[in-house]
Amino acid sequence: MKAATKRFYDKVSVRALPGAGYTIALDGKNVMTPAKRVLALRTEALAHALAAEWERQPKMLRPDTMPLMKLISTSIDQVPTIRPTMVESMIRCLNADLACFRSSEEPQLMQREEQTFAPLLSWLADDVGLKLAVSHTFKLTHPAEAEPRARELLAQADDWELAALDMMTGASKSFVISLAVSHGRIDAESAAKAARTAEQYQIDEWGAVEAGHDLDDYNLKVDIASSAAFLHLYRAGWSR
Repeated sequence: MKAATKRFYDKVSVRALPGAGYTIALDGKNVMTPAKRVLALRTEALAHALAAEWERQPKMLRPDTMPLMKLISTSIDQVPTIRPTMVESMIRCLNADLACFRSSEEPQLMQREEQTFAPLLSWLADDVGLKLAVSHTFKLTHPAEAEPRARELLAQADDWELAALDMMTGASKSFVISLAVSHGRIDAESAAKAARTAEQYQIDEWGAVEAGHDLDDYNLKVDIASSAAFLHLYRAGWSR
């Protein structure tokens, strides 16, 4: 286990970079990414949010409480080199997306799933051009045009947007949910609730496993909320 790092700075500030963009500085020294690259942020809003993460750190640094820093570092250091791997991971998730399965043996759960996911699937088909199948068994086979369209959508995302999509997809086990958040169709709270439709049904029926369900729920909410906030701040005042 890596030893904790003591907080080594007092003042956190936002700086404009030469040419364009922003960064943050700790006691006047610009922060670099873990790979020692320039931490260049496109929007001032994202820079101030990141500065707040660093400002709120206690005497011993807690990287697990810095989701924006994680997403930014991933966007700069990792996505440019592992983008194809991330895309394939999300395509695999799409081909087993929880939003596309219905629990036919449990009618009450199936009703919840339909109420939660049917509007998202209709929106994807009508507004995004991504028509997906729904399965009542363990096998899911989407229309032939679904995967090419999904790849097209991922190709349209830049490295920063892809990092957020990847985090949300991994956390929710649903490419459908992550696309809905990215496009502003649902908010982070609704996304986390949707991702836990089956779990919540089981909790309602049998009760929660303390420190099990609670921890899973917390991690899911953090990953989705931080990714949604990251996208909002990254896109603030900017359009393609």
